[in-house]
Order: sequence, then C-alpha cells, then structure tokens
Amino acid sequence: MAKILLFNPPGPQGKGYTREGRCTQEAGVWSVQWPPVSLASAAKLLEKDGHAVKIVDFPANGSDLSSMKEIVEGYQPDIAIWNTGTPTLHFDLSIARTIKALAPEAITCVMGTHVTAHPEEALDYSAVDIVIRKEPEQIIRNLCRSDRREFRSIRGISYRGGKGGKVYHNPDEGFFRPEDIPSPAWQYLDISPYRLPLKGRPFLIVAPIRGCPYACNFCTAPIYYGKRLRKRPVPNVMDEIERDIARFQVRDFFIWADTFTVDKGYVRKFSNEIIKRGLDISWTCNSRVDTVDEETLRIMKDAGLWMISFGLESGNNDILRATGKNISVEQSIQAVLMANRLGIKVSGHFIFGLPGETERTMEQTLRLSLDLPLDIAQFYSAAPFPGTGLYREALKNGWLKQDSGFSQSHAVMDLPGLPAREVDRFRKYAYMRFYLRSEALLRLVSMAERDTIRNIITNLSRFIKWVKG
Repeated sequence: MAKILLFNPPGPQGKGYTREGRCTQEAGVWSVQWPPVSLASAAKLLEKDGHAVKIVDFPANGSDLSSMKEIVEGYQPDIAIWNTGTPTLHFDLSIARTIKALAPEAITCVMGTHVTAHPEEALDYSAVDIVIRKEPEQIIRNLCRSDRREFRSIRGISYRGGKGGKVYHNPDEGFFRPEDIPSPAWQYLDISPYRLPLKGRPFLIVAPIRGCPYACNFCTAPIYYGKRLRKRPVPNVMDEIERDIARFQVRDFFIWADTFTVDKGYVRKFSNEIIKRGLDISWTCNSRVDTVDEETLRIMKDAGLWMISFGLESGNNDILRATGKNISVEQSIQAVLMANRLGIKVSGHFIFGLPGETERTMEQTLRLSLDLPLDIAQFYSAAPFPGTGLYREALKNGWLKQDSGFSQSHAVMDLPGLPAREVDRFRKYAYMRFYLRSEALLRLVSMAERDTIRNIITNLSRFIKWVKG
C-alpha cells in the first residue's frame, strides 16, 4: 500500500485560499475558508483500500510554504495530490518542484477546474507528473491502486511520457453513480478552523447532489461534475449528517450543491427526513431564484435552513439572457421577498463586468441589491475562467488582459466602453453603498453570535480600509 499526501496548498503571501470545485477564492473579509470536501472524499476511498493517508489544509491551519516543506520531507509520500485554482495557478504548480526536491520518488498530481480545462498548461511544469481531470475521487483511487509508473490504463488523467515528453490525454473517467458518491472522511482534518463568518461556530460540508444542468456561461460547475444531476439517496445523506454530529459535535452544515433546489421533490424529502429524525441542525444552501416556491422554502426552514444564497448576478434582463442564466429580475425579486417573508436570511450574489455591461447596467444591479431585503450581498468581478463560454468569448473578442492568476476579486476584461479598472472601481463603490447603511449593519449584527460581534467590527474596519484603497 502507498503513502498518500492530499493537500490544499498554502496561499501566496500567506493568504488563505479555497480551491474546491468551482469555488476558487481568497478567504478575506467576507469570504470563509471552506473545508476541502473533495480531498476528504478521496481519503474515504483510499482508507478503504488500506493506504496510509494524510490530509493537510495549509491555509486553514495558517501554515506557510516552510510548513509544507517540513511535512513533505517528514512524510515522504509515494503520491502527492493537491488542489489548484486559477487565482493561484502558477504558485500552485510551482509547488511540484519543491515536492520533487524533498521527496524525489513522489508522483506529483494536480487537480481542479483550471487544469481540467487546460491540462497542458500544468504539464508545462516539468515537476508535475499527472493532471487529474474532472470529478477526482475515483481517478485518485485508481491511480493509487495502479503500478506507480504505468499510467496508460488510468482514465481521467493527462501526463507526459516517452523520450520526447509527449502529452497523453487518457479517456475521461465516468462520473459516480449517485449511491456511490463517497462521504468525506473528515477525521483526517482538524475541523476547528472552519467557522461560519457570523456565527463563529464550526461547520462542515454535506454534498447530497452533484452536477448542474444549467448553462451559465461564466460558471465552471459543469466542467467538474458534469451537467447530469446525480442525487444521493436521502437516507445515505442523513446517515452522514448523524455521523458528523456524533463524531465532531458539529450542528452547522453547508449543503454543497451548485443548485440544491433544482429538484423540489428531492429537497422536500431531504428536509422532511431531517424533521423525522429529529436532527437539531442549522444549514445553508445555494439556489436559483427560479427553483424555489413558498411550500418548499417553508419545509426547508422547518428543517433548519437559516440562510439561502441566490445567484442574482445582474439587475438587467438583457445581461441575464446573454449569459445563459435565463432568469429574470422579477423572479429575483419574488424569490428574495418570499424567503424574507418566511424569516429565512438571504445572501445575494452579483457580478459586475459581464458582456453587455455598462455604467447604467451596473447601476441597475446596485439598485436591485439596495432595494431588496438582503442580509448579505457579495459583489464579484466577472472572471472568464478557462473552460467556460465566457472565457472563449473573451478570447475571441480580445477582452482578456491575462490568461491566469485572476479571480472574481479583480476585473480582467476590458469590455467595449467599460475598461476593467472601471468595473473594479464600481465594485468597491457597490460594497460601500450596500454595507455602509444602518439597516445593513443592523442585519449583520442581528445574525452574529455575541462572541463574533468584535469580528464584525474588525472586519468592517478592514473593509473600510479596502474601500479607501
């Protein structure tokens, strides 16, 4: 059996970064560090096969590159596998050279949406042996089961081979059947750093659904988990939640699904099973505004839902249509009002700088955020992540200022009549307009536990400094 090291790399300049599926972002004033669910899920399969497994989330631990070097040198893994993200891509890939220097026999493997879309870019780094494409867990399992240098039979990987260093792209691995999606082996991680930003309580991720059938041209979700919706059996998911409660004494969960509410019948079964089992939990989820109704939201709230996150994106219907989001501003208004009326907190997510954007449409989006009873608003800059329709459109039209190293925190597209710097300026302005209102501050304080109010004040000070730039 092999010694496997799975890790989320430290961030450049010691910053915290989440690199998990479509979520690749810096942990900052308004963003939380997510538990690395794909690494923990892979560990579950490797554990069954008898491998020695070690998982390290360096950003969550506050660890830097020197800490990573100590662990690699001390552990001497046979196989090292780590998450990568577009914002930190070159830093993430350069880590392979460090690992090879400290553990020369280790096979180095990278995963993530960017390297799935552009595996050759990762393999340009000679110390990277393998790129794991798409849903990673079964591929990781097969890789660890295989002969350590025979890669030809392993589906779902790209690698260099032969004297000429030719790049080989093996056929894709199939996706898990719903009942076979592994639950995470969280026991390999210290979960104490993963805390809700307002509540201050530890939380874990539960992933009942994989796949997204929608066609938003800015989203990488279908690249990683496919478009077909795969719903785990509800009893299977509830058993996982009960195990997490018993083992980790945690009662807060994030329901990890690109759009949890796509199948309202499944959501009702899920919620009713929580009630039936008497699980005293608190949870949040992502949703589209066109996949909720009052009856379903009411059942979800009865089952412990306290906050729902809607991808509202824009206050302009033409932009919503052009991006393939295919919702309307009116649907956004109705969904937010419905959740608010039921006493469910609402987080609204908006994107500035999508194709067709102008100063006027950005103002419309900001006005929508101010008019709605939102408890939290997140404003992003449009990021043309590789593999998305937006990326192809940006390349075709010459909008893209750089090909990697970007995130949703900084605009990288110069649109006709709207340069990236204006998008960044307006994004800061939107945050200032939204949060420097008495009603917004009162909502934040009302959601916070007593012990975390000081954190809100600290974060608000950091936020004001950021706005002043």
